[in-house]
Amino acid sequence: MPARQAAPCLKCGDIIEVSEAAFVLDLVLRFVGLPRVLETQRLSQASVSCCVTCADLMARGDEPPARTRPLDHIVYEQFKAVVSEDPTFAFLSWIEMRKTLNLPAPRLDDPKMLRMWNEFRRTMSLPALIEQDGGEGKTSLVKAG
Repeated sequence: MPARQAAPCLKCGDIIEVSEAAFVLDLVLRFVGLPRVLETQRLSQASVSCCVTCADLMARGDEPPARTRPLDHIVYEQFKAVVSEDPTFAFLSWIEMRKTLNLPAPRLDDPKMLRMWNEFRRTMSLPALIEQDGGEGKTSLVKAG
């Protein structure tokens, strides 16, 4: 049984198939401020899907105002936190864009591509380095920050 069902994207409305990469936002509705019995009871639960491309665009877009659009702001904050942590999402978004333009896209199941991608991710997780002038024309690399 798949972890999710095919569903429309929250932003663009395109159907996201089970085999495609996507984000799923789980929403839970519950009572608070009532007797303890009702507070622990789960009332309703639903899921909303978002394709990787839209999540990437939303994370890089303008921040919705928290006061007038609180739900949009929460979704924005979640996407921004996840997408900014890992370059995989930008890469997957690029692959999807190439597919929509009928351009050849790299296949991640190719062992050579997978090795290259893992090396890139490992490099991106290293601390940032800057070049520092040590005087007398000598430079060295040091951790940034």
